[in-house]
Amino acid sequence: MDPGALARITSQTEVGLTAFKAMIAKVRQDDYCLAREAHELGIHALAVPLRNMQGNTLAAINVVGTAGQLTDAAVQRKWLPLLLDAARALRPLL
Repeated sequence: MDPGALARITSQTEVGLTAFKAMIAKVRQDDYCLAREAHELGIHALAVPLRNMQGNTLAAINVVGTAGQLTDAAVQRKWLPLLLDAARALRPLL
């Protein structure tokens, strides 16, 4: 295996370099990441960056759940606003 190759953890894990770079660009544009079964089958995760007052990303905050808990509608209506609010509240502390 190529030492620089991405490891496939599940069938949903993106290992193609071009597609992976495109995925990272989309995350930067959207300012959040939604991973569906990329690390573990049946598990979905949503994350947003935690930035300091200078705008530097220092960490992330996330929620993890099942497909039923993190549906597209639930992400947009409930989870993403909750995480974004938490990130804003934490910003002065970073």
